[in-house]
Amino acid sequence: MILIAGTGPLANAILQRLQSTGIHAEPLSTETAHPALPAERLERAKALILAADDDSANVDLALQTRQAHPHLPLVVRIFDSTLGGYLSQTISGVSVLSMSRVSAPVFAAAARQVLTQPPPSRPPAVAPARRPRGRASQPDRTLIIALCCLFLLVFPSALVFSQALGIRYMDALYFVWTTVMTVGYGDIALKDASDGIKLFGMGLMLAGASFIAVLFALLSEHVLTRRFEVLHGRVRTRGKGHIIVAGAGNVGYRLAGLLAAETSRLVVIEQDAQNVHVGALRAAGHQVIIADATTRETLELAGVERARLVLALTDRDAVNLQIALHARERGTPVIMRVESPELSAHVTRRGDGIAFSPIDAASEAFCAAALNLTLPPAA
Repeated sequence: MILIAGTGPLANAILQRLQSTGIHAEPLSTETAHPALPAERLERAKALILAADDDSANVDLALQTRQAHPHLPLVVRIFDSTLGGYLSQTISGVSVLSMSRVSAPVFAAAARQVLTQPPPSRPPAVAPARRPRGRASQPDRTLIIALCCLFLLVFPSALVFSQALGIRYMDALYFVWTTVMTVGYGDIALKDASDGIKLFGMGLMLAGASFIAVLFALLSEHVLTRRFEVLHGRVRTRGKGHIIVAGAGNVGYRLAGLLAAETSRLVVIEQDAQNVHVGALRAAGHQVIIADATTRETLELAGVERARLVLALTDRDAVNLQIALHARERGTPVIMRVESPELSAHVTRRGDGIAFSPIDAASEAFCAAALNLTLPPAA
């Protein structure tokens, strides 16, 4: 009997795969905060698979099991390579695996196969009937209104002072400009002007200072917004022949490491700016765009029409399918992650992309590791 500890799609897939091959497999509940391992069931077990989503919980159960059952084979799911390496070196009879470590090579192999083929012909993309324009291409109405009001204030005021002070229009324009910019007075002053002109000059100072404050605020907003976009990688990708990876989760992170040495450039799209892998991917030299990969604007920013391949690797099937359909509109090959076996087969059969399930790949690897540990040593 093989016991599977953990809940979730992977544990269920391992259980179903073992049972479908005629192997006696049973689930082991670990839902409590401090689960007590059933000694009787462990005594009868040939192997224990710890497939929970929590590295710490799996490590704790592995250590607890090893103390009570020194010779029971263990297959432990651990993402962190350092923790997994330490556990495999300090505990005998244990096999350390992770879903991303197992499934990433599957996606990498599929990507290599696509990249070795000639680039596909790209038919003209059919533009949608109504396509929203990006905010960056639209002029700021507030800025335009402020500039118009400023010029309407400066040039007529220069005419007023030119006639009131008896000076040339250009000198009056210079005087108004220094007033509005709050850098005067020096060479021209209103000391000897009439009271009405002085009151007009005071109003000009107030209005000019207000308009300049608005202009500086808009300019600062533009600079800060542009800086924010750059910090989040939202700059247009140049060149062609790159690979787009949508989703910087565990699978996407490991896949980027596998493909980095085989391709000239990777562009990663991740919606969560707090993702723990963003910093490491940028440190490795990859462009990381913090944005929603399901929008056409984001994919165009990543240069989807010039990319060799798009890998949709988020943890949601609907999101990956939407990314795949947008990429296919531009004639770019797509490899997508799909948890549902039925949807995976349907997408691949229709030719909308090459779909793989990391659950299937990981469950097969976990089952093989468990069976390998239970086999008697060769004579």
